[in-house]
Amino acid sequence: MLKINCPECNKSFLWTDNMPTQGECPTLDCKWRYNIHSELKKNVNKSEPQEKSKALHCPSCKGEIVSRFTICPHCNLIVLGSSTLKKSYLFVAVCLILIVLSVILKYLVK
Repeated sequence: MLKINCPECNKSFLWTDNMPTQGECPTLDCKWRYNIHSELKKNVNKSEPQEKSKALHCPSCKGEIVSRFTICPHCNLIVLGSSTLKKSYLFVAVCLILIVLSVILKYLVK
């Protein structure tokens, strides 16, 4: 099914698979002829800008990013969902976790 808008009578109708690929507008007084291939191209072109508006943006610098868990190429911050984190903070956190784990293992493996 495809919704086709007639440019002459400004009415729309649904094209189904059992209708011809080329034909006249179903409005009685309108003689406009449609071509399903050109109408399909018009509908595809309409949906492209909507996909671009769904682009993800960095919460810090508002630059475009690829995913919600990445490093922003514009501000070099780590993006974790809707928050950002400096790389140095992540490094310090990993070091602290490793120190805590090594202390735990030291006292558990006696």
